[in-house]
Amino acid sequence: MINRRDLLKTGGAIIVSFAFHGRTIAQTGQPSDAGKSTDPRQVDSFLVRHDDGSVTIYTGKVDLGTGLRIAIRQMAAEELDIPVDRVTLVEGDTDLTPDQGATGGSTGLTRGGVEVRQAAATAYQAALKTLTPSLRLPGDGLLHLAVDPKAVLKDPKTYKIVGQPVLRPDVPRQVYRQAHIHS
Repeated sequence: MINRRDLLKTGGAIIVSFAFHGRTIAQTGQPSDAGKSTDPRQVDSFLVRHDDGSVTIYTGKVDLGTGLRIAIRQMAAEELDIPVDRVTLVEGDTDLTPDQGATGGSTGLTRGGVEVRQAAATAYQAALKTLTPSLRLPGDGLLHLAVDPKAVLKDPKTYKIVGQPVLRPDVPRQVYRQAHIHS
């Protein structure tokens, strides 16, 4: 039997690989398996509306203990003018979320949150133009809109949701040691 040191001295190599049961990582701008874009220039990369009026928010950022899971939901709910409990969050799933760069320190909210807000403001203002602010637009749940960098964000003085105490969805999972994927 040869030990690792002797193997490496003779020029051998150890190859490690991982398989993800048929899942592929979507390239930025290409549709994912869910039929939505991951292009950060498209609203559908950040949010998908559902027939019941709820919304799923997608962010490439992840919560590192900063409360991002609830803060991003609050930010989106504020811009969309819907209750925060009508918003679910998918974070850091490279097959479904836009590439928003690395998560570190407070960039989850300062970069990731602002991008989500801009996409939500674009969606809300498009819905207002169709006289359906509930985002109940015809179609497949996707809005097929480019993010408008000039879409007006709500004034913090008018906030009803952001800044309000809301239970963090990650705490029960941590206390009861349950696995976590989506909020």
